[in-house]
Amino acid sequence: MKNILKIVFIFLLSVHLYANKNLEKLSLQLDWKYQFQHAGFIMAKEKGFYEEVGIDLTLLEYENGIDIEDAVLSKKVDFGISNTPVMIKERVLQPTVILATYFHHSPLVFATQVDITKPEQLNGKKIMATKYEYYQSSLSLLMNHFLIGGTYIPHSFGIEEFKNKEVDALSIFRSNEIYELDKQKVPYNIIDPYDYGFIAHAMNLFSSYEFTKNNTQKIKDFLQMSKKGWQYALDHSDETIQIIHNKYNTNKSIKELTYESKIIKKLMLLDEYEIGEVSTELLKRVYTQLSRTSKLLVNQRSKIIIFDDILQGRDETELFFTQEENDYLAKKGIIKLCVEPGWMPFEGIVDGKYVGMIAEYFDIIKEKSNLNIKIYPTKTWLESLDSIKQKRCDIIGSAVPTVNRLEYMNFTDAYMQSPLVLITDIKRSFVSDIAEIQDQKIGIVKGYASLETLKEKYPHMNIVEVTSIMDGLKKVECGELYGYIDNLSVTASNIQTEFYGILKVSARLNINDEFTIGSRKDEPLLNDIFQKVIESIDNSEVRAIVNRWITVKESVTTDYIFLGKIFTAIFIGFVLIGMYSYHLRKNNQKLERLSRQDALTMVGNRLKLNEVLEYNYQQSQRYKNEFGLILLDIDNFKNINDTYGHLFGDEVLKKFANILINNIRKTDTLGRWGGEEFLIICPNITAENLQNVAENLRKSIENDPFLHEKKITASFGLSLFDDKQNLEEIIDRADKNLYKAKSTGKNRVCID
Repeated sequence: MKNILKIVFIFLLSVHLYANKNLEKLSLQLDWKYQFQHAGFIMAKEKGFYEEVGIDLTLLEYENGIDIEDAVLSKKVDFGISNTPVMIKERVLQPTVILATYFHHSPLVFATQVDITKPEQLNGKKIMATKYEYYQSSLSLLMNHFLIGGTYIPHSFGIEEFKNKEVDALSIFRSNEIYELDKQKVPYNIIDPYDYGFIAHAMNLFSSYEFTKNNTQKIKDFLQMSKKGWQYALDHSDETIQIIHNKYNTNKSIKELTYESKIIKKLMLLDEYEIGEVSTELLKRVYTQLSRTSKLLVNQRSKIIIFDDILQGRDETELFFTQEENDYLAKKGIIKLCVEPGWMPFEGIVDGKYVGMIAEYFDIIKEKSNLNIKIYPTKTWLESLDSIKQKRCDIIGSAVPTVNRLEYMNFTDAYMQSPLVLITDIKRSFVSDIAEIQDQKIGIVKGYASLETLKEKYPHMNIVEVTSIMDGLKKVECGELYGYIDNLSVTASNIQTEFYGILKVSARLNINDEFTIGSRKDEPLLNDIFQKVIESIDNSEVRAIVNRWITVKESVTTDYIFLGKIFTAIFIGFVLIGMYSYHLRKNNQKLERLSRQDALTMVGNRLKLNEVLEYNYQQSQRYKNEFGLILLDIDNFKNINDTYGHLFGDEVLKKFANILINNIRKTDTLGRWGGEEFLIICPNITAENLQNVAENLRKSIENDPFLHEKKITASFGLSLFDDKQNLEEIIDRADKNLYKAKSTGKNRVCID
């Protein structure tokens, strides 16, 4: 009998060894130390799920200094985990494929020392993070947005440096280090990119394009078993925690892993997403956020590839419309295009025909896409803008994004650009700084994007709105205006044909017209369609258009020799750089404001509030109107987070904002100032009425049952406009009154 058992044992062992020889070895580089955030992969391996489909998976724990993206692209490993779906090197998207996303709410945040409560306070501080988190994650986007320049400290994977105050901020996962900070009673604040509009997802599984393309069936099997592993881990969390603790990370306690597992289940948003489902909407948002910084060259959206693109063959198609987009186009029929009728050489209607650089660009669009685009006739630029507002036309081909236009248009990435210049009488001196002539009358065509941009950048500039380019140039010629500001190409063309030897370029502004295709906001598929189209057009085709239209004539006068040199230098750079290879500057306020809504509470964000504050301040100075500020803060909010968790705290913030929305005046502007602080801007109000508004809000908050019958209160600091103080001082008064309300018992309203 013993001999028979030995034979059976040897047979089974040999079968197992033979089977293992036939397993394909694959490797996955993790993004952190072994813990519950990797539970799905661990359990798929431990329960033999991967072996069922012929895979022998090696899990590689993260070590400081490992470049996961490089490891995957250089074929050192087959798969990697990243907290961003967008892999960038030298501002170019890398050839990677997103296979799955497991956390649809990123847990990545900053823990900061208690004296740091706002992102801008991180400037110049010591920040501990991994290299990837510091330079490419949602934390990086937050730092870039607030122009934070800190001292980078490589992550130690612990909290000791933060506890000992050797660093000012520490990158952490809500699901991980917060437990240890609370356990050791280390005081901290949380700065979450999500609170400032930087929404990202985490635990993105990715591979190289080459590997994915050549191993589609193997990857399908791998994803199926990984999903099975995650489902098992979630359904058997106690068993999973025990295995991770015993076999993978004995330094993580059972309690710590249990805490982590509960948070991770919430981060996966399983009520909204399947396990591993990739959200294309979130991908677009991350791409848009990156493209507004200097971290990413524009017009690369088509390089973001998910596994489904490869399975459906979309990665090999130069221009691919989804079924939804094709159905929309079939139903839509004609796409009506509004133009600027007299803006040559960019575009115009000449002898009844649409001509110019942008017109030729649309010829390429129609050739590549077969879109049925027809001109919707208008007589002026203002009529074109009004037509898209009123939904009489569908797109504008020369749209420059502005804050106001975002109310009724969506915008593609820029496909062409040209600088703004100041035109003056030829006898006037050249202007080194436009701020020097702010008191002079400067003409700009009514409705142009540059009008809004210049009012924002130079609020005291004496701007005169004119009806057209020719109207502006003629008023400069007769001395009615000191100068006229417009696009260099347009003004150069008109000077050479109509005002040669009379007008000249006297200054180049540090502002560009950046042309996009604007589409009506109520039909968002138009924006998706035209974004794909412009990405399919090669840079060389755009340069060829520019070369055909831009010529520079040299004048015999001294000023025009200089003007010719300016034109030549600008257009050599214009042609060499092309329309795509420019980067968006950090100080480009216009594009930084494309998103003005707080992602969590859906009220205005800090940028929106700054814009409204500046407007009300200028109006009050000019017309002596009164306006007031209400700065309010949820009392004991840290205790709420500590007791019930940060996700519960998020729900409190959303409910709190909703109460405020329903109890302020229609003319008031509400926004999230940061963390649990909100700011209300109240125009045309007296001190007494300001107090009444605040007191009504205080009572509404105090009397609301909130969530699970948890009572919440808030403290209020008020200030009223005083023409002897600047805007910062008015805000500071509200802040001091808020501190007074907090320090004298909370749940009260304080005003000077």
